Amino acid sequence: MKRILYILLIAFTLPACESFLDRSPDLGLVEEDIYTDYFTFRAFNDRLYGHMDDQLHWDRRDDLGSVADETQNNYEYGFSTDMNSGGNYSTSSKSKLYESGWEAKTADGKPKWGAEAPPIWNAIQAIRVANLTFKNIEMLEGATEEQVNELLGQAYFFRAFYYFQILIRWGGQPRMDFLFESDEDYKDLERRDFVTSAQDCIEDLDASLLLLPSTWPSDQHGRVTKGSALALKGMILLYMGSPLMQEDANGAAAYNNDLLLESLKAQSELIQRQGEFGVSLGTNYADIFFRFGNPGSSEVLLWKNRGTRSKGDLTNHFIPKSYGGANATTGPTQNMVDMFEMESGLPITDPASNYDPTSPYEGRDPRFYNNILYNGAEWGVNGQQQIYIETFTGGREDNLPDNQASRTGYFVKKFWPKGSNHWEKRWSQHYMPWVYIRLSQVYLDFAEAANEVYGPTAVVPEAGISALQAVNIIRNRVGMPDVNSKYTGDKALFRDRIRNERAVELCFEGHRWFDIRRWKIAEEKLATIKRVVIKKSSDGSLEYSYPVLKGVRNFRPRNYWYPIPIDEIAKYNNYIQNTGW
Repeated sequence: MKRILYILLIAFTLPACESFLDRSPDLGLVEEDIYTDYFTFRAFNDRLYGHMDDQLHWDRRDDLGSVADETQNNYEYGFSTDMNSGGNYSTSSKSKLYESGWEAKTADGKPKWGAEAPPIWNAIQAIRVANLTFKNIEMLEGATEEQVNELLGQAYFFRAFYYFQILIRWGGQPRMDFLFESDEDYKDLERRDFVTSAQDCIEDLDASLLLLPSTWPSDQHGRVTKGSALALKGMILLYMGSPLMQEDANGAAAYNNDLLLESLKAQSELIQRQGEFGVSLGTNYADIFFRFGNPGSSEVLLWKNRGTRSKGDLTNHFIPKSYGGANATTGPTQNMVDMFEMESGLPITDPASNYDPTSPYEGRDPRFYNNILYNGAEWGVNGQQQIYIETFTGGREDNLPDNQASRTGYFVKKFWPKGSNHWEKRWSQHYMPWVYIRLSQVYLDFAEAANEVYGPTAVVPEAGISALQAVNIIRNRVGMPDVNSKYTGDKALFRDRIRNERAVELCFEGHRWFDIRRWKIAEEKLATIKRVVIKKSSDGSLEYSYPVLKGVRNFRPRNYWYPIPIDEIAKYNNYIQNTGW
């Protein structure tokens, strides 16, 4: 009799004998049915895409920027409240929290996955899927060599991707490149440091590069490619060579140039061969984030496609009640606003920048106007009447209830399509994937590594461009001038501009929280979080002040790594908790 397929979840964080791929009773699927037929095997393997997180999902409410210095959230019942308190969020009652959690199940005990589950929980399940693909690929019948390679290439890629998702939160881990079948398989495993652990990802990505196609047919748009693998490999090597990860490996919180050189090789190959991989920097910055028709822009390398965005996704995160929305939980901080340079190419703190504190929103980097909604910004049309954002004291958006108003005086425009309001009613018309890696990031990853190894202006041989040229390519694409020469004279000065450029270009895309941690600057950046308060006089003049938001961050050294769940520590003989927890 054929054995019914019940796939054990990885033993990490789960009791043995827990199942996640329950067969449908009316289908009567058996193991041979799934693994011998190419299309059912591919459907099983495609679960790897399903486990990708979607940080724009309506139920998330919190955003990663709200534990960094990008945003302040008005939702008080999510992960950001626990993480920002600096407290212990590793007890079992916290297991379902979206970012810091590690386990989520339905009321009847079935594991949740995808946008409804924490990233670590998704990663644990997805690694199991990849390992089952490797185990059972020999059962596949009638598939071409190309089809087999594509299945394996995707499995290698995603095993690396998901293991990396665990590492950047929990730090170094035991190996996870084999199937756990019982408690005895894992109870004696020991933790390794981040760099040693991440080397497993690099090996898997090297394997994927031999198997994945450079591009896919149009009806398979969104699958990972060789370009995706190069981008992820370069990113992981950059993390491995960063100060926090080096401190974890050998105690010195400084860049490791040997690892950065390896990072540059992957980034350089992708930059040089981007056309072969079907990617390029788009000419319209706004099209990267939402659009009609084709769901992914030309520069996207790894993304979670959710089709057209629901009204609920947008209103819970970005659109206030005054515009027909809901909670609009996410408000950009003054810290984030201040990172946008003037159109002259100089920081607002530079005396030569032409920044006018009485008109703080005039003459800024074009990306400011694409990403931030501020008091007085034109946004929405009611018939023939132009609507303006009103966050001044007593204004329309300022008068919203506390749990629906921006706590910073700003709203996110980057993910709020034009016309999505109760006047124009252009809801649910835009494709808006959650993007993990895009080509702009690759240029900035490259610039960071190149600056440390070669300095600002020396050309990297494999790429044919320097760190400075890479940053200027990103700036020039949006109409910004080259980085001013006063900031390119030495590595340290230019490092700050690279980091600022990264914050601006990638704002609200889930990178800043991990960046300030891997750079070991989180304590500095999170010490003070500011908002804007605008008082409007009877003559229409505006007065700006920037008070500190009290008690919104409590970042301590132990918060550089998330705590391992207390119950999991108790299961292992040699598993060590992260420092300070």
